[in-house]
Amino acid sequence: MHKNSPIKIAGAGPSGLSAAICLAKAGVSVEVFEARQAVGERFIGDFQVIENASFAEDASDMLERMGLKKNFFFHPGHQAVFYDHRLRAQRVHSKRPFSYFIKRGPGKDSLDSGLLAQALDLGITIHYGKRVKKEAVDIIATGPAVADGLAKEMTFKTDLPDTISVLFDMNISPGGYSYLFVLDGRATFGCAITRDFDAIKTYFDLAFARFQKIAPFSVETPHIAFSYMNFCLKRSAVIENKSVVGEAGGFQDYLFGLGIRYAMKTGYAAAQSILTGVPYDVLWKEEIGEKQEVSLVNRFLYERGGNLGLASFVKRAGRSDLQHYLEKWHSQTLWKRLLLPWIKKSWKKESTCFHRIADHWCREKPASSSEISLGEVKTNTDSNNKVIKK
Repeated sequence: MHKNSPIKIAGAGPSGLSAAICLAKAGVSVEVFEARQAVGERFIGDFQVIENASFAEDASDMLERMGLKKNFFFHPGHQAVFYDHRLRAQRVHSKRPFSYFIKRGPGKDSLDSGLLAQALDLGITIHYGKRVKKEAVDIIATGPAVADGLAKEMTFKTDLPDTISVLFDMNISPGGYSYLFVLDGRATFGCAITRDFDAIKTYFDLAFARFQKIAPFSVETPHIAFSYMNFCLKRSAVIENKSVVGEAGGFQDYLFGLGIRYAMKTGYAAAQSILTGVPYDVLWKEEIGEKQEVSLVNRFLYERGGNLGLASFVKRAGRSDLQHYLEKWHSQTLWKRLLLPWIKKSWKKESTCFHRIADHWCREKPASSSEISLGEVKTNTDSNNKVIKK
């Protein structure tokens, strides 16, 4: 552990700030270097999800254990409506939250702003507009490097009542899904895909039209952004004695592409490694090593099932408690262990990729993956407050 010099962290996202807060609470001096001019700058106030089914510990309890305050929008999800490719609706519910909805971006009540406030209260120094080489830091939390999944999202004001709706249709969101989250008059609409990235704008428009068919709704003051996620399997998430956390290390729930919980867990693990001397690789593997492998098998099943498989998923989700149903998906089984090596062999990318971890497994994907810009934001509207397509 550093005795006299501060711990330096590259990246002020959830993983980097979780690590910084944990260290500062233990009395360690911390400096965080953020490449952008503000924390959360690449997001647009969109609703995102902290999933609550892949671990027995509730996400709210996890935050408390890590010493992180919930000084941000933190909305438990107990019910939703799932749609299959034929727009057949299935209401789903759970006693324990199946997820928690948070906001992203530099604005009020966002996860990013909440973690930043906690960091500043602890005396953590944040350097904005600073890119640093990995040799100069102790923890690398710089976010995704290349697309394993891509999403186009729009935030807006609307007259719709609160709703959580998800559409599962491989024809308009190949390998992914589209969604509409409305909470307190604010909405996030998105289309997430895992292939055919060049056509994301077309898929987004198709998905938007489908949701308008379900229930027409108004769109006021829209903002649009693109983002992507990273996933890879690795033996080690350490580069030259630097702990690589969050999506920089390819940590992700690959089933639905939800990475915030993994980001916080790995950031916390990196901090605990510094404080206790236990190797970072030991800590993250204990927490999520097996979960990563299970999520790869789940992703394979999700895509191989096609629309018929997704229709069955939607129907079964409504037959019992949703949180329990998703928990079973995330559970390890013997047949999943046996299937994993075959999936890794058949999906393995043989050519060079851009993931930050050198020795890893990642999936073969379209060449367009490396051409997608991160965090593109457009706020252009016409006189009727509709998005101008470009």
